[in-house]
Amino acid sequence: MNDTPRFDATWKTWLDENILRGCTHQSLIDAMVAAAFDPDTARRILARHLAGEAADTSAYVHGTPMLPPGRVLTASDCEARRLFGCEQPVIALFADVLAHDECDRLIEIGRARVQRSSVVDPDSGNEVASSERRSEGAFVDASANALVGDIDRRLAELFRQPVENGEELHILRYSVGGEYRPHFDYFPEEQAGSRHHLQRGGQRVATVILYLNEVARGGDTTFPAVGLTIHPRRGCALYFEYGNALGQSDPKTLHAGTPVEAGEKWIATKWIRRGRFRA
Repeated sequence: MNDTPRFDATWKTWLDENILRGCTHQSLIDAMVAAAFDPDTARRILARHLAGEAADTSAYVHGTPMLPPGRVLTASDCEARRLFGCEQPVIALFADVLAHDECDRLIEIGRARVQRSSVVDPDSGNEVASSERRSEGAFVDASANALVGDIDRRLAELFRQPVENGEELHILRYSVGGEYRPHFDYFPEEQAGSRHHLQRGGQRVATVILYLNEVARGGDTTFPAVGLTIHPRRGCALYFEYGNALGQSDPKTLHAGTPVEAGEKWIATKWIRRGRFRA
């Protein structure tokens, strides 16, 4: 399981103290690597610290991805083939993550529960309705549904993330005209409304979108900053990550769900936090 530390105030103090003690630069890097930092990220952190630069500079630093390498990811009950991948930002599409009957069962669960979707108000942090997001959704707790529990475990195994770091599975329905305009999945830390959400497990660092049906027309997932468009394929999972060891969030993961033009679109989304999620 991935457990990359964040370069926070404690680490900054540690660097200052050990530089003052006369520790070599390589020994500092070695110590950070031993604490699970990626080697390239540790070198960049030290270089910026010595230069007096803030580690949380606006330029996002790409280190070693959290996403496991390889053309096939494996779980105890699944082998998921990588259909394509992008390195900056880290985006990948995987086939055969859900069986068709599992997709159907999730849609059945969703039909009985979905209500109008909301967004986080940037000032208050409250959930509010918005024309930016036209869909219906419902969170499903794994403890109340065995299928969701199996899927939570499978995703944790495939993407090497602690199952407890995942938010509850969010089933979403988009009817004709339904869309989600360009947005980020992470919480902007400069906004007062993000504070409450960040206290429930830290920042979001990755997203998995499970496509539950074939959409007749429209309903694509787009990443406008990199010119990427993905059309829903039943049983596939779209993974993208946007958090690094410096505590930055990657703005190139701006994405949108384009309007459904015919039929309907069903997806299930799993957001992954930096730490243990508290519902």
